[in-house]
Amino acid sequence: MQIDQSPSHETMNDGSTSNNGTPKNDTSGQSASFKMPRAPPHVYSCFVVNRTAQPIECTLKYNGRPGEQKFDQTVSVTIPANSEHYFPRQFFQPNLPESYCKWVKIVTYVKVKKSNGKILEVKYPFEHVQYPIRNWEFHVKDNGGILSKPPTRIVNVLKYENLDQYEC
Repeated sequence: MQIDQSPSHETMNDGSTSNNGTPKNDTSGQSASFKMPRAPPHVYSCFVVNRTAQPIECTLKYNGRPGEQKFDQTVSVTIPANSEHYFPRQFFQPNLPESYCKWVKIVTYVKVKKSNGKILEVKYPFEHVQYPIRNWEFHVKDNGGILSKPPTRIVNVLKYENLDQYEC
């Protein structure tokens, strides 16, 4: 008894088979490759660092779900000279009571009013942000605008985000 060792069909990467060795859905002779979409450049929490000799007024805007303003939030604080303020993550639950899923808001706008009345602002997407991140830093200097910088320190999450239990 002799066994025929020529393949009568081949298995493709997607599990489909063909009798002649070409993919079923391939009409161009080239296979299409999947490309993973890029992660969004979201900032979830941040420090605004006042590197000036005067206090500044800072307004920060968080956005909830795109296209809906009911989950947006604006926070205004005065940051003393040579000091900083931490803006923690903010959550919202859009589908209560049907779903208890929490969504995190994203920082979309930082506006600073200096003591001389000059207004500086930066808007989403922020410079140098390449992927979703927490504890981003915005540095306000005497001369110049607002610098967008990656985190420079390890942050004690329990201290800054008032977490006393595990998140669900």
